[in-house]
Amino acid sequence: MNEKSSKRREWIKTAAIIFLSIMLVLTFFSQTILNHSLPEVATNYVQSGTITTKIRGSGVVESGDPYTIEVPGVYVGRKVSSIKVKVGDKVEKGDVLLYLLEGDGAELEAAKEELKADQKVLESAQDAYDTFILSENITSTDINSANANMSTDSLRKTLSDLQTALNQAKDKAVPIQTSVDQLNQAINDCNAQIAYEQALNDGAVKRVETADIAYDQAAAARQTAADNLTAAEGQLASAQQALSDAGTALDTAKQEQADLEIGIADGTVPQEEAESRRDAAAVKVSDAEKVKQAAEQKVADAQKVRDERNTALSNANTALQQAANEKAAAEQAKDQRDANPVINNLNNQIANYELSRYGYQKELDAITGEDGEIAQIQEQINSLVGSGGVIKQLQDLQDAIDDAREALAEQQKKVDDLQAEVGGSAITADISGTVTEINVASGKTIQGQDVMVLQPEGQGYFMTFSVTNDQAKTLSVGDQASLVNSWYYNDLEIVLKSIKPDQTDPGRKKMLTFSVNGDATVGQNISVSVGQKSQNYDLIVPNSAIKEDNNGKFILIVESKSSPVGNRYIATRVDVQVLASDDTQSAISGAISGWEYVITTSSKPINPGDQVRMTDN
Repeated sequence: MNEKSSKRREWIKTAAIIFLSIMLVLTFFSQTILNHSLPEVATNYVQSGTITTKIRGSGVVESGDPYTIEVPGVYVGRKVSSIKVKVGDKVEKGDVLLYLLEGDGAELEAAKEELKADQKVLESAQDAYDTFILSENITSTDINSANANMSTDSLRKTLSDLQTALNQAKDKAVPIQTSVDQLNQAINDCNAQIAYEQALNDGAVKRVETADIAYDQAAAARQTAADNLTAAEGQLASAQQALSDAGTALDTAKQEQADLEIGIADGTVPQEEAESRRDAAAVKVSDAEKVKQAAEQKVADAQKVRDERNTALSNANTALQQAANEKAAAEQAKDQRDANPVINNLNNQIANYELSRYGYQKELDAITGEDGEIAQIQEQINSLVGSGGVIKQLQDLQDAIDDAREALAEQQKKVDDLQAEVGGSAITADISGTVTEINVASGKTIQGQDVMVLQPEGQGYFMTFSVTNDQAKTLSVGDQASLVNSWYYNDLEIVLKSIKPDQTDPGRKKMLTFSVNGDATVGQNISVSVGQKSQNYDLIVPNSAIKEDNNGKFILIVESKSSPVGNRYIATRVDVQVLASDDTQSAISGAISGWEYVITTSSKPINPGDQVRMTDN
């Protein structure tokens, strides 16, 4: 027995050792597998040190004082034969820039066409004069007589006086016409007010008619409600009588049933009839009770109908009273409208206005009527023009000839002046400089006077780019800028000349303007860095450690936590503010010390709270 117990204990001990060994192996391998599945991160200590800030930007080189080569207007429209320079070429004053084909410019061609048109106008005026003189209806005697009776000046003086009198008569008619118009407007206003008042009267009448109809309808509805109530009360009385009869019948049936029971008890009713008669009596009582219940329901229904019709009659009485009140109010309003004197007063005003208008109209007719003052003066003018028509027409024709000759002379002078401006076919440079822009092409006509742009010798260039307000605070006018990839550019000197608000976003940005001296070219794009101010900071991390999301900028640090199988490393978020940056690192502030491990890179994307493994160094 002891031997068996000892063997059993040995077996349990062996099994326990095997189980614990297996669990240890599984724990080891599970930890190893877990570690290999975690993201691997590279870290750096948070350090203190110095940050040297620089601001980088790029811009296009522009001319500081561009000079435009402008040709006279007579060259516009001429075709370019050839262009002797290209953008970037340096030219001296007097060098040929381009050649033009022979021909007139658009302005000169237009002037010549207008000269031809003026010549035709003069010829037409002369022809009209000659045709009038040679007319069969005009003789030399007519012309001499007209000249003897009235000179052109005398005719014009008389016509001028008559025209003045005509204008004065028209001016005199203006205030009278204004008075007539004002009286017409006053009459129209009165008529409009009469129409309005009449509409109110008609409305009062219509209201009475409507109120009468509504009252009659309400009275009929009240009578109908009264009749319905009377009928309902009759039906209720009938139902109550039926209920009374049903109650009497039930009482009789119950009495007969009670008498039967007495007869059965005292032996008056034979025993063999007792049961059948008892059943019959019970049925009779039951039937009587049902009849009474039905009668009670009819009474209740009749009472409900009587109450509803009583309410309807009350409502009908109320509606009738309201209709009566509205009828009385409508009749009172109509009586008030009938007593209103407004229409009569307005008619009296119209009569007064019409009387005044008659007087003004009579004055106006004396001036503007068919036989009025204006008509008489106009008749004198027409008669005078008719009698002196030959003189006037001759003078008008001669004036037309003189005007045409004057216009022709002026246009001829314009053509001569334009032709004097036309030089040779070569356009030369006014100054020495570098060609920065060409606005014409060989074989094409010149569309505008500006044909080229030069950068004058000795004049500088400039470039601009925009930065944030915080970046601008680190700069000062006069700072020297350095070229980025300076091996790519020629020798240039770039200096910050001004710091002004950026008009595209003046609240948050500044526009930097740099002078560019040296071998620059307009349109050239250059990149520079400016500002180089150093400062010591307590917390500096690599730029790759800075993260950003909707909540702002942050870093991930590694925190160590102990476990039964060893240390675990957790990525923990720390919100930070970037104080300064250079190409590789940034100074920050936040809730960290200077001895933290900050994550710079990881083999997989990680989030705050994720478990990570450190790189094997």
